[in-house]
This record gives sequence, structure tokens and C-alpha cells, in this order.
Amino acid sequence: MNMYLCSISFRHELVSFGELIDYAAAAGFDGIELWGVHGRALLRSRPQELPRMLDDMNARGLGISMVSDYADLLAPDDRLPELLQRWEELLDMAQAFRTRHIRLFAGSRPSVAADERDWSRCAERLRELARIAAEQGVSIVIETHPDTLADTLQSTLRLLRDTNHSHVRINLDFLHLWESGTAPLEAYRALSEWTVNFHVKNVASPDHVELFAPVNVFSPSGRRTGMTGLSSGAIDYSAVFDRLCRDGVQHPVAIEWFGEQPYQHLRSELQWAAAWNS
Repeated sequence: MNMYLCSISFRHELVSFGELIDYAAAAGFDGIELWGVHGRALLRSRPQELPRMLDDMNARGLGISMVSDYADLLAPDDRLPELLQRWEELLDMAQAFRTRHIRLFAGSRPSVAADERDWSRCAERLRELARIAAEQGVSIVIETHPDTLADTLQSTLRLLRDTNHSHVRINLDFLHLWESGTAPLEAYRALSEWTVNFHVKNVASPDHVELFAPVNVFSPSGRRTGMTGLSSGAIDYSAVFDRLCRDGVQHPVAIEWFGEQPYQHLRSELQWAAAWNS
């Protein structure tokens, strides 16, 4: 497996991109999934240094798996120009960071609350963004995530069918589909032909999934108790990693950690996952 760290895990840490590259290389990661907030900051503050840093990163066998960002796919029609402008900016960011994948959420509305107009609008927007992206060899990667049109296995499959575009792919977040009632391996089997990235994280029990609500994880004073390691939580990641290895999956497996002490925790997680790469 190819293991990546998510730069969002360091959202409350004082760390430079160069330091993050050094850490990823020393710990044994294959690369970094770049949070769009961090990408924009680097492009604003260090645009001339960025190519050299990426050259150094690539020389050390590391890469950027994808840029993870946000765009309102359900915005009213009069805001479509804003959406297209943001997409062009994200495509420029992907080119700058030498990646072919941009992660988005499928709107900000639970699938159960979506009407036919929402589904049609989201699919049309995705097809248009994918058409533009395909010209540059880039794909949209929709994350399975609560309160979006990809918040259950069934809704994710519907969105893929409705969109029907080869440059619309999936970032399979096992925990988020698990909290919707789908077992991780069932989600993997159903979505494998579209999946190009995996997010892995764990909780002590199902009662703790609310810890990953954005209002909590982005707050410096948010609750962290109940966030736990891949080997010790409610999801059996041993079975997941066994299956990924048996299938020879080469897509990035990105460890998301929203708790404290990301340096120590991510290194420990990678050491545990190393058993499948030996």
C-alpha cells in the first residue's frame, strides 16, 4: 500500500511545508495529501520557492496525492460564475503541486433531504467541472462524507450514475460510510471501480462519530476524546488492509488524524500499517 499523511492533521500546529516534507520522508510516508487552505497559503507566501521544494520532495520519493478543497456544487445558478472561477483556481493549484486529483464534497445537504433539482444540479455541475478538468488530465474526487449527496453508499452510487463521467472519481472514507450503516468491505467492493483514494481514521465506539463534525474538528478547543488509532477502534482495519493488499491496491491510503500530537500519532499509525507492506 502507498501510505500518505493529510496535512490537515497539522491544522493547529506551527509547521512549515519543508518541515512536513522532512517529517514525511523520515517517518516513511509515500507523500502528502494537501489541504487546499495550506496550498493557497504556500502559493501566496512562497511561490518562487515552491518548485524547488517540490523537486526536493519528488527526489525523496514523495508526491502530493491530491488537493483537498471545497466548492459549492449546489450553489444557485446566479453563482455559477463563482464556482467556475474557483474551479479554475483549484486546477491551477493542482498543476502547481503536481497532482491530478482534486477532492470536493458533493454539496452541503444530506442526501435524504435533497430533491430532484438538487440531484440534477449537482450532476450537471460535476459533469461540467469534469469536462474542464479532463482537458488538463485532472479528476474530481468526491469524498464519501456526511451531510452531502455522497453520505451513504446508495446515494454515492446514484451520484456516480447520474454524473456518468470518467473524470469523476471517489475518495472512499471508510469511517463515514460505516457511520451511515455500510460495512467497510461492502463499501470497498461496491465503489472500487471508481475509487482512487482512501481515507482511514477510527473511533473508540459508534457513539463518538460526531467528533468528526466540522464544527468540532476545526475548533482548537474541540473535543478529541474518542478519536483513536486504526488498530484499536471500532472499525476493524486489519480486515480492510488485508483486502487492499490482496487486491494489490496502489491508490493512496491517507491517514486522517484530528486528535492531538499528530507527529507521534501518525508515525505510530504508519508503523502499525507497515505490517502489510513487509
